[in-house]
Amino acid sequence: MTSIDPTTLSPDDLAPMLRAWASGMFSSEAAVELLIAHDVWPRRRDFLFTLVDAVDDGWGPRGSVVPMAAIDWDRVEAFLVSAPASRSEISVLRCAASLAGAAVNVPLRDATAALDETNSALVLNAIAHRCGWHERGTSQLINGTLGECGTDVQGVPAQVTRPYRPSPRGGAA
Repeated sequence: MTSIDPTTLSPDDLAPMLRAWASGMFSSEAAVELLIAHDVWPRRRDFLFTLVDAVDDGWGPRGSVVPMAAIDWDRVEAFLVSAPASRSEISVLRCAASLAGAAVNVPLRDATAALDETNSALVLNAIAHRCGWHERGTSQLINGTLGECGTDVQGVPAQVTRPYRPSPRGGAA
């Protein structure tokens, strides 16, 4: 394999390489697509240098040889110790690493606390992808109100099996 210096790759060059590497694994696809859509980390030299490995001869579909780039998700937490970034940028990277299966040191409650509306939508879309919604053609209007029916993007009523009610013992009733 011939290595490529990932710091020489533009986000436009890096995106298809990451997609090729993640292809077929919903959790990896979701994590990669979250970072690509967020459009911050693929532009950062420190991120590329520390967490990305790139090659020009990875194995693609049907035995084809394609350029690929992989993210070392297990090193994200160590990277974030010294990476200058906003709370929102850190949250997005942590959520992506968690979706990819890496252990993160922060509960989901704390990891999502700094997300604004735009980044919250990106994370929710990544979670939906991880859960296979794209395979089933599922879409829902996510409005932050538990138990209320909304409509999806085509105007069809969203299906809610039953309203959410907290149980006195904890969890849903």
